[in-house]
Amino acid sequence: MATNPQLLVLAASAQALLTIVVLLVLGARRRTAYKAGKVGREAMLDDRVWPPYVLQASNNYKNQFEIPVLFFAAVATALAVQLATVVFVWLAWGFVAARIVHSICHCGSNKLPVRFVSFFASVIAVTVMWAMLATHALSTGST
Repeated sequence: MATNPQLLVLAASAQALLTIVVLLVLGARRRTAYKAGKVGREAMLDDRVWPPYVLQASNNYKNQFEIPVLFFAAVATALAVQLATVVFVWLAWGFVAARIVHSICHCGSNKLPVRFVSFFASVIAVTVMWAMLATHALSTGST
Protein backbone atom coordinates (compact mmCIF):
# COMPACT_ATOMS: atom_id res chain seq x y z
CA MET A 1 0.00 0.00 0.00
CA ALA A 2 1.21 3.51 -0.82
CA THR A 3 2.34 5.80 1.97
CA ASN A 4 0.83 9.23 2.49
CA PRO A 5 3.84 11.03 0.91
CA GLN A 6 3.55 8.73 -2.11
CA LEU A 7 -0.17 9.48 -2.35
CA LEU A 8 0.58 13.22 -2.31
CA VAL A 9 3.10 12.82 -5.11
CA LEU A 10 0.54 10.79 -7.06
CA ALA A 11 -2.06 13.55 -6.58
CA ALA A 12 0.42 16.12 -7.90
CA SER A 13 1.23 13.78 -10.79
CA ALA A 14 -2.47 13.44 -11.60
CA GLN A 15 -2.84 17.23 -11.63
CA ALA A 16 0.19 17.53 -13.92
CA LEU A 17 -1.27 14.86 -16.20
CA LEU A 18 -4.55 16.80 -16.35
CA THR A 19 -2.61 19.85 -17.56
CA ILE A 20 -0.93 17.78 -20.27
CA VAL A 21 -4.25 16.25 -21.35
CA VAL A 22 -5.85 19.71 -21.63
CA LEU A 23 -2.84 20.87 -23.69
CA LEU A 24 -3.29 17.91 -26.05
CA VAL A 25 -7.03 18.64 -26.36
CA LEU A 26 -6.21 22.27 -27.11
CA GLY A 27 -3.67 21.29 -29.76
CA ALA A 28 -6.11 18.91 -31.43
CA ARG A 29 -8.88 21.52 -31.45
CA ARG A 30 -6.58 24.18 -32.88
CA ARG A 31 -5.38 21.83 -35.58
CA THR A 32 -8.94 20.86 -36.49
CA ALA A 33 -10.07 24.49 -36.67
CA TYR A 34 -7.05 25.50 -38.76
CA LYS A 35 -7.40 22.58 -41.19
CA ALA A 36 -11.13 23.30 -41.55
CA GLY A 37 -10.30 26.85 -42.59
CA LYS A 38 -12.07 28.40 -39.60
CA VAL A 39 -8.96 30.47 -38.82
CA GLY A 40 -5.91 31.62 -40.70
CA ARG A 41 -2.38 32.43 -39.66
CA GLU A 42 -3.64 35.45 -37.71
CA ALA A 43 -4.85 32.98 -35.08
CA MET A 44 -1.26 32.37 -34.06
CA LEU A 45 -1.10 35.96 -32.79
CA ASP A 46 -4.68 36.63 -31.71
CA ASP A 47 -6.62 34.18 -29.53
CA ARG A 48 -9.87 36.05 -30.11
CA VAL A 49 -10.26 34.66 -33.66
CA TRP A 50 -10.49 31.01 -32.60
CA PRO A 51 -13.92 29.32 -32.52
CA PRO A 52 -15.53 28.99 -29.06
CA TYR A 53 -14.66 25.28 -28.67
CA VAL A 54 -10.97 26.16 -29.08
CA LEU A 55 -11.22 29.11 -26.70
CA GLN A 56 -12.80 26.87 -24.05
CA ALA A 57 -9.79 24.54 -24.11
CA SER A 58 -7.38 27.49 -24.31
CA ASN A 59 -8.95 29.20 -21.32
CA ASN A 60 -8.94 25.94 -19.36
CA TYR A 61 -5.26 25.38 -20.17
CA LYS A 62 -4.48 28.88 -18.86
CA ASN A 63 -6.48 28.03 -15.71
CA GLN A 64 -4.08 25.15 -15.06
CA PHE A 65 -1.43 27.75 -14.19
CA GLU A 66 -3.51 29.72 -11.72
CA ILE A 67 -4.98 27.97 -8.63
CA PRO A 68 -3.07 24.71 -9.33
CA VAL A 69 0.19 26.60 -8.72
CA LEU A 70 -0.92 27.01 -5.10
CA PHE A 71 -1.72 23.29 -5.01
CA PHE A 72 1.73 22.24 -6.26
CA ALA A 73 3.40 24.59 -3.78
CA ALA A 74 1.28 23.23 -0.93
CA VAL A 75 2.14 19.63 -1.82
CA ALA A 76 5.86 20.42 -2.05
CA THR A 77 5.75 22.28 1.26
CA ALA A 78 3.81 19.49 2.98
CA LEU A 79 6.37 16.96 1.81
CA ALA A 80 9.23 19.18 3.01
CA VAL A 81 7.76 19.66 6.49
CA GLN A 82 6.45 16.08 6.70
CA LEU A 83 2.78 17.03 6.86
CA ALA A 84 1.47 14.30 4.57
CA THR A 85 -1.39 13.42 6.89
CA VAL A 86 -4.45 11.46 5.85
CA VAL A 87 -6.50 14.69 5.86
CA PHE A 88 -3.93 16.47 3.70
CA VAL A 89 -3.92 13.57 1.23
CA TRP A 90 -7.75 13.61 1.06
CA LEU A 91 -7.73 17.34 0.44
CA ALA A 92 -5.12 16.92 -2.30
CA TRP A 93 -7.13 14.26 -4.09
CA GLY A 94 -10.31 16.28 -3.58
CA PHE A 95 -8.56 19.21 -5.26
CA VAL A 96 -7.55 17.03 -8.20
CA ALA A 97 -11.04 15.54 -8.54
CA ALA A 98 -12.60 19.01 -8.52
CA ARG A 99 -10.12 20.22 -11.14
CA ILE A 100 -10.90 17.24 -13.38
CA VAL A 101 -14.62 18.01 -13.16
CA HIS A 102 -13.86 21.69 -13.82
CA SER A 103 -11.80 20.85 -16.92
CA ILE A 104 -14.36 18.42 -18.33
CA CYS A 105 -17.08 21.01 -17.86
CA HIS A 106 -14.98 23.94 -19.11
CA CYS A 107 -13.90 22.07 -22.26
CA GLY A 108 -17.30 20.48 -22.78
CA SER A 109 -20.78 21.70 -21.91
CA ASN A 110 -19.38 24.74 -20.06
CA LYS A 111 -22.37 24.78 -17.70
CA LEU A 112 -21.47 27.61 -15.37
CA PRO A 113 -23.11 26.24 -12.18
CA VAL A 114 -21.14 22.97 -12.42
CA ARG A 115 -17.98 24.79 -13.40
CA PHE A 116 -18.33 27.24 -10.52
CA VAL A 117 -18.99 24.57 -7.89
CA SER A 118 -16.02 22.48 -9.02
CA PHE A 119 -13.77 25.55 -9.15
CA PHE A 120 -14.93 26.70 -5.72
CA ALA A 121 -14.40 23.20 -4.26
CA SER A 122 -10.80 23.23 -5.50
CA VAL A 123 -10.24 26.68 -3.98
CA ILE A 124 -11.63 25.50 -0.63
CA ALA A 125 -9.41 22.40 -0.69
CA VAL A 126 -6.22 24.33 -1.40
CA THR A 127 -7.15 27.01 1.14
CA VAL A 128 -7.56 24.37 3.85
CA MET A 129 -4.26 22.78 2.79
CA TRP A 130 -2.50 26.13 3.27
CA ALA A 131 -4.28 26.70 6.59
CA MET A 132 -3.00 23.32 7.76
CA LEU A 133 0.52 24.24 6.67
CA ALA A 134 0.35 27.58 8.50
CA THR A 135 -1.04 25.94 11.63
CA HIS A 136 1.70 23.31 11.50
CA ALA A 137 4.36 26.00 11.14
CA LEU A 138 3.00 27.97 14.08
CA SER A 139 2.57 24.91 16.30
CA THR A 140 6.04 23.53 15.68
CA GLY A 141 7.81 26.87 15.98
CA SER A 142 9.15 26.58 12.41
CA THR A 143 10.69 29.65 10.86
